[in-house]
Amino acid sequence: LGRMIAEGIQPNAHSFCTLVNACAKAGDRTGAEAAERWLDCSEKAGVASDVVIYSSVIDACGKAGDAERAFRVYRRMQANGIKPHIVAFAALARPYAYRGDWIKVESIASDMDAQGVQPNEYFVYAQLLAYAVARPRQPARAEELIRRAVGQKVVINDHVAMALARSVGRSRAEELLSELCPNVHFKTPASGSGGAPAARSHLSSSTTFEGRKSRPDLPERKRR
Repeated sequence: LGRMIAEGIQPNAHSFCTLVNACAKAGDRTGAEAAERWLDCSEKAGVASDVVIYSSVIDACGKAGDAERAFRVYRRMQANGIKPHIVAFAALARPYAYRGDWIKVESIASDMDAQGVQPNEYFVYAQLLAYAVARPRQPARAEELIRRAVGQKVVINDHVAMALARSVGRSRAEELLSELCPNVHFKTPASGSGGAPAARSHLSSSTTFEGRKSRPDLPERKRR
């Protein structure tokens, strides 16, 4: 970046996003801190009006498990009049989900709804994960969420199905998915397997409830 400026080339949003994404690959607090510093630089350079820069920094914080920093960046984003998109919201929810902080994830979902942003499979996965990790677990909330998600035509794939099974138990997850997505087969974790996938049950491919193919990948926090 310094070389660009020295040669009279003005950095743009793409330049800063590239730097932030490099920081995100570290997957630790150092990377999150560096990502926020690049956000500071982009604001000073007057090119931080792009939602992608902020969502990339939130993603870097989320991958590091730094929920507080992610939320601080989210507030900066709002203060600068930039409307978050679903990618930013899903990244923001992720570190709270891994903590089992379903109250915070629901608060983020409420903010999202108030801004007219529809959930996607990434956000639903995060919210179900929060219910699963919480102590005590929140099966009733998970069931309500999956019913609402299907009604909103959110992609329901293997990852969502497995998070649901962790939240409500495998048997109940199969019942729900059989009811809500009768023509689709999913992979759910075996009982007592610690979340490892079981053989495919009635509940097999990553598809939507309408039978369309979905992306099999979902964002995961870097394992330490």
